[in-house]
Amino acid sequence: MSKKFLLIVISFALIAIYLGLIGNARWGDSAAPEISLEQPFEQVGPTTPLVLRIHDNGTGLRDVSVRIVHNLETFTLEEQSFPSEGWLSMSGGKEHEFTLNVIPYANPDLPRRQGQAQLIVTARDYSWRNWFEGNGQRLEKEFTPQFTPPRLELLSPPATIVQGGAGVVRYRVVPEVSVHGVKIGNAFFPGYPAPDKAGMFAFIAFPYNAPPTTPIQLIADDGYGNTAIMDVNFQVKPQFWRTRSINISDSFIRKTVPSILAQTPELQSLGDPLKDFLLVNDKLRKINSATIANLAKKSRPEILWKGAFRQLSGSQVEASFADHRKYMYNGQVVDSQDHLGFDLAVTQHYPVEAANNGIVLFAGYLGIYGNTIILDHGYGLLSLYAHLSSIEVKTGEAVTLGHPIGKSGTTGLAAGDHLHFSLILQGEQVNPTEWWDPFWVKTRIKDKLGLPSLVKSTDEEPETPTKNLGPTRPPVR
Repeated sequence: MSKKFLLIVISFALIAIYLGLIGNARWGDSAAPEISLEQPFEQVGPTTPLVLRIHDNGTGLRDVSVRIVHNLETFTLEEQSFPSEGWLSMSGGKEHEFTLNVIPYANPDLPRRQGQAQLIVTARDYSWRNWFEGNGQRLEKEFTPQFTPPRLELLSPPATIVQGGAGVVRYRVVPEVSVHGVKIGNAFFPGYPAPDKAGMFAFIAFPYNAPPTTPIQLIADDGYGNTAIMDVNFQVKPQFWRTRSINISDSFIRKTVPSILAQTPELQSLGDPLKDFLLVNDKLRKINSATIANLAKKSRPEILWKGAFRQLSGSQVEASFADHRKYMYNGQVVDSQDHLGFDLAVTQHYPVEAANNGIVLFAGYLGIYGNTIILDHGYGLLSLYAHLSSIEVKTGEAVTLGHPIGKSGTTGLAAGDHLHFSLILQGEQVNPTEWWDPFWVKTRIKDKLGLPSLVKSTDEEPETPTKNLGPTRPPVR
């Protein structure tokens, strides 16, 4: 046998072996591509995403098609063919993964119609099976388009509300949806089933710094992008907040700021006392406000309080809600902030009492507030007690009105011994003077919610302490 002939035989043998390997790879791939929906696609609205994944471990994807069939019409969302490594390639296609993340009904070519519809997804690979057509996979999914927004009904006429004040909105949503409530500017107040089982309600707080013309809107969203909006025509009464100048000395900065930064790992000293004060007074104040807003989201969906709230017994008001403070350093204005609460003083290390029944939501150090206790009173209503010298309750503990929870102090950004008291509703600071007023609580909250017929005979309004000197504001200085 000549060398030339032997070489030809070897060459044909190698070709046959290679073709056999190709055939084995292409014919041996019997697994069809895998099609999976990464998110539910059953109730579909204007903003519902279609998240699709198609994967082929074998010879790779040849083509995919994604369509919606509605009222016998077919609408193509995606149609794509994928390149091959070549006819004589053992690996087949170049692509093994295809993903699609699209909002189908954001496409104006796809009409928004009611009635059942069908999602059809097909995929093929580069296998030589099925007469070289490849392994095919098909997913068919029935879904229900949703394009009708919920219906809103206002169940009680709007009352007067003041800047920085609170109120109640009673309403009904048909059908019931997961997201509903009241929006005022950037603030949102979620709704809950009413205590008397008649529809829904939302506690609202008109932001102290929002213009009186800010719309108050009742909204409901079905989760599929269908939203209903209704204006609630509250009469908003403007409030005028006083301005005060606060002198900042080097000794005050040395006394307060380093200890605050030492317990605030997310902030680092800037190496300059004044800059450190401004860092704490502005940036840390915002961080603390965000923390309080997040805590409000953990509030229990039930009314934990009874009757009016109580001001710290025997206390003198030293600073009022929404005082606009200008901070002076060496005769110059270096910062300005709003004081969102009441500063109440009696004597040093005076026992601090719970302003109403509630559950301890937070007990610890909180930036500018120092040692702080936050009580949950239900439905997003919180009370905050700051600058404490000591804390005498633990998170999760239930307390009653008048229960000692700590002692006043100078921790945090405090110049003297006092209690900083705040009321917060869904993250918005509100004026405590309303909640200190038994008549206001009864007529604007309890009566609106139908609570008088539900409360027990033991649920009495607290008596006003005889030594109470608030909640009147001190004269403007």
